[in-house]
Amino acid sequence: MNKRDMVLPQNGVNPNEVAKEEIVESKETDLSPKEEISPEEASFREKVFFEEDESVRLRDGISYKIPPLGIKAAKELMKKLNSVDTAIIIANMIENEAGDTNYNDLLEVLLMGFKPYYPKMTTDYLEEYIDIVTAKEIIDILIGLNGLKKSL
Repeated sequence: MNKRDMVLPQNGVNPNEVAKEEIVESKETDLSPKEEISPEEASFREKVFFEEDESVRLRDGISYKIPPLGIKAAKELMKKLNSVDTAIIIANMIENEAGDTNYNDLLEVLLMGFKPYYPKMTTDYLEEYIDIVTAKEIIDILIGLNGLKKSL
């Protein structure tokens, strides 16, 4: 029970006036400056909060939905992203001194975005119908939807 629920008159003071003054005081003291955010940050926060899916169109002409991942898959995504060059996608196809590439890891990261809604999707299919620009877009979507932008 708060103060306004049960106010007893004291010494000729009108309880309604006291309650009104308390409300005005609480509104006046709650004028702390709000943090300004950009429209992009606002959109990002809204998508993470409401877990909205993103769409991506592959070279097969079909638009696919990419949802936020579950916590187990997000943990796996974080591990895989550490081995993949997310800034320059083509760098994952270049052999290093040992003759290895990160190409298979790149395909597995891309596949993680499709598995929740398209369990029959394969890396072979993605290899055929994803170009380099779309691969970068999918990785950015995965990072953004799963709130990993600041942790990487």
